[in-house]
Amino acid sequence: MPRPSSALPDGWRPALVLTVLFLVGAARADDDDPGWRLRQADETTGTRVYLRDRADGPPAFRAEARVAARLSALVAVLLDAEHMPQWVYRTRRVNPIDAVSPTQGVSQVIVAMPWPLDDREAIVAWQLAQDAQTGAVTIEGHSAPQRLPPDAALVRMPSFESRWRFAPRPDGAVDVRFEGHGDPGGNLALPLLRVFVDAAVWQAPLYTVDALRQVVTRPEYRDAVLPFVKEPPR
Repeated sequence: MPRPSSALPDGWRPALVLTVLFLVGAARADDDDPGWRLRQADETTGTRVYLRDRADGPPAFRAEARVAARLSALVAVLLDAEHMPQWVYRTRRVNPIDAVSPTQGVSQVIVAMPWPLDDREAIVAWQLAQDAQTGAVTIEGHSAPQRLPPDAALVRMPSFESRWRFAPRPDGAVDVRFEGHGDPGGNLALPLLRVFVDAAVWQAPLYTVDALRQVVTRPEYRDAVLPFVKEPPR
């Protein structure tokens, strides 16, 4: 059943599903930027991942897909912090730190790393907005390390930016774009970390966006009604 429009579903927390993945952050990419190159395409789903080299860290990524879903359903998935580990690449858990409002907050995202590497954490300040003209919803975040003391058991990601964009189409589908860049922390000269980063920079957005396509069909998301998301006319 659809939830009442006056309240969020039980257990939801406005925690950034910007999916820190492993190095999430948002490159505000220009569609005409010649620096973007196609890295991977899922022929079954149509999801495509592009990379762009950066002088000061791992490449930026941009994943694009077309999803048959309502805007509210997609946003509901991203705001459900408790269930992020079920579909977001290598996310171990998300801990809300501060809920400013249903559309703004701060979260701790913990990312599982392969042994013997230490797990990573990112402190994410995020906010959601919807364009009144196009109806497109964006969720943007950036690192806010000052919001939580470091944990000795985790390696803190020193910097990142991120952006999800859901743009409604006339045919009822939604164009999804997820883009980002960041610093995973640690010594990238270490072979194991270097190999992991080289794979994660394209696998993380690809696997996460394809998983989003599946999870958004669950009834608790599919039928969600959010008071701060306006659906386009059908």
